[in-house]
Amino acid sequence: MTSQRGVPADVPADGPAVDLVYAWVDGDDPDLQTDMRRYASLPGDLNPERTRDLYDLLRYSLRSVAMFAGWIKNVHIITRRPQVPAWLDLNNPRINVVHHDELSGFAPYLPTFNSTAIESFVHAVPGLSDHFLYLNDDFLFGAPTVREDFLTAAGKQRVFGTYFGIWLPFRVYRKRWKFFSTVHLEHCPRFVYKPFWEAMLKANPEALHRTRSSRFRAGSDLRMDRLYRMWMLGPQRRHAEAVKARELLQYHRFHRIDNTREEQALALDALVEMQPKFYCLNDDQGPDPDTGVCDRVREFLDAYYPDASEFERQE
Repeated sequence: MTSQRGVPADVPADGPAVDLVYAWVDGDDPDLQTDMRRYASLPGDLNPERTRDLYDLLRYSLRSVAMFAGWIKNVHIITRRPQVPAWLDLNNPRINVVHHDELSGFAPYLPTFNSTAIESFVHAVPGLSDHFLYLNDDFLFGAPTVREDFLTAAGKQRVFGTYFGIWLPFRVYRKRWKFFSTVHLEHCPRFVYKPFWEAMLKANPEALHRTRSSRFRAGSDLRMDRLYRMWMLGPQRRHAEAVKARELLQYHRFHRIDNTREEQALALDALVEMQPKFYCLNDDQGPDPDTGVCDRVREFLDAYYPDASEFERQE
């Protein structure tokens, strides 16, 4: 199936157009599973948490966009050919499905099952706006947002994932980046300016090629989210506004879904009470997800996002 290019939506005149990019895969696809087994060399390569979607999260994430991020222009979904979510309305002019082989320069590295390698090509989506938001499909909006949550009126990108909002030299990533890693601060939407992203990739050709050549995620991969954060706080510091951790945690949450029923119920209730602007629901349920927890998460999603969005096919 070929890509569906959207007709540009109306964009407020007081700022740049901002598109949204997702990377998504149907982990239940038999062809995908066959290919993964063919190329896998380590036990972790077949970790089901990396590809499965127990909760149809992309559907709910798009519902959250419709409810709380109306300033988004078009939505681009990067996926493996020939996959397309069965419920997605391809006639919606704001939806653009892009398969891996349609991304310029990606073909020599295919097939890949490495989300980090895929992220390194997000800028290559045809027709993508210069400013865009990149989300994993387990990221959702939980309260009204505005473009200024990510881009200041002065045109500075708000950089999430720093410890205290202080300036950190770019060399920190290359030499000691693990020290600055915390999941609570990293699992956030990434606001990107395409020319800065492209310059970042150009400055790291060897590590980039190594990452793209790895069919599965590896510890030596160049983590795009961390690299871009440090690129903005280093070489592009004058174009960035670092968001302090204590501010970020006032409107963001990272929630790890495990198999403890009581704890999950309490944590999901806390999300409803807090109504964070954005949050992540991370699958950490292992090879045997607890059915009670799964039911509770689905109830949470259906209650928080009860109505089908414009991005879903009419039944």
